Amino acid sequence: MALSSITLLGYPLPLLFLYFIWYSFLGWVMETTYCSFKKRHFVFRGFLKGPICPIYGFGVLMMVLWLGRFTHNVFLFYVIATVTMSAWEYLVGWLLEVTTHIKYWDYSNNRFNLKGRICLGTCLYWGTAAYAAIYWIHPATIRLLQHLTPFAQAILATILLAVTLADTICTIRRLALTSGFLRRAEQVRKELEHQRDQLCEAGLQKFQTVRLQAALAKLELEQNRFLQEVAHHSARFRARYTVMSSRKFAPSFQLVKDHAAGLLHDRTAYFAQIKKLRKEKKQ
Repeated sequence: MALSSITLLGYPLPLLFLYFIWYSFLGWVMETTYCSFKKRHFVFRGFLKGPICPIYGFGVLMMVLWLGRFTHNVFLFYVIATVTMSAWEYLVGWLLEVTTHIKYWDYSNNRFNLKGRICLGTCLYWGTAAYAAIYWIHPATIRLLQHLTPFAQAILATILLAVTLADTICTIRRLALTSGFLRRAEQVRKELEHQRDQLCEAGLQKFQTVRLQAALAKLELEQNRFLQEVAHHSARFRARYTVMSSRKFAPSFQLVKDHAAGLLHDRTAYFAQIKKLRKEKKQ
């Protein structure tokens, strides 16, 4: 059976996947542009290495498959789109926090937020984005993809699926490693605190003190190793999501962020000094 003959709610699966990739890319463009403008430097957004944000791709697919039936009433469409897409964003935020114990976006400082995962302003934006996607962008997308034959759509979808799956597997591995090393670093940190409390207790014999100091030194080395692993595997995510936080591993993750911020400050100061020296030589 040809791949293009497999359908979902009347849509061929290859075509739906091309919609997903296309809207994931447009979402990445929009979010990267917004964050880059806000930070005044280029910010590559998204979990994956490639230029796509799957949350937008899945979101627009839900609009195409579910919300298309409400386009006859603009107000009803807006309300249902706002509720549906806000629920989707909340679900994704909750799922990431439960599986990785890390929060990647946080609206806690915004008014009318729900556990920092969604807020009123973003919810209203989702409704507007859904209107633009379904009423304006999607008709143009349909015309664009009509230039491809069903066979060409199937081939292109297969290639993009293979690339996306490879990217997703690598990303999930990094997320799992980050979470795993954070967990182990936090365990070592707690053990360090326990050992230090013991060391501070009165009445310890000399040999006990020496033994505990040696154990402390070993634990500190182990903690540093785990924190370095966390810093390595989480570097891409921290660069793209500067508000990342972790309630479960808060102390250890904060150490990683503070260390990374210090390195960035030192590097910035180093390049500023070089620039200053070059300017002085020219004068």
